Amino acid sequence: MSTVDISPETLSVERLEKSLRTLSDVYRKHQEYIKAKYKISALEMEIIQLVVLDGRKKMKEIGQYFNVKLSTLTSIIDKIERQKLVKRVNSSTDRRVVYLEVTKKGQRLYENYGLYLSSIAQRMRNSIDEGEFNALVNGLETMTSTVLPTGMEEEIAA
Repeated sequence: MSTVDISPETLSVERLEKSLRTLSDVYRKHQEYIKAKYKISALEMEIIQLVVLDGRKKMKEIGQYFNVKLSTLTSIIDKIERQKLVKRVNSSTDRRVVYLEVTKKGQRLYENYGLYLSSIAQRMRNSIDEGEFNALVNGLETMTSTVLPTGMEEEIAA
């Protein structure tokens, strides 16, 4: 029986692939946690986050940002509007334009979610030394800047 030598580079790439699969599972569980704790979907939380961070947004802009059809977005917004987390505001200059704003209740929910994220980040920070933590953050920043601009949307759609 012959053994095949596997290069350290190949092993590193395989480790990264395994880590990405695991991270995907962790993200899925994170989405389930959001749904259970906050009674909204991860996408609904992301919409609230976008509007909190960027200020009021046109419905059309939100749909484009998340690559969601306006008809689908309308039903999503209806749900979180019924929960009084967001509100629609008609443009004073163009009746066809509808903006989305976060309500005080939505802002409080987002702040609560922010505390949850901060606790995760702090647990990570406390579990590894400063050098490893900085390497982790740098690695995540590099991964984000490397993956997103490559036209990932086209690859997913194919």
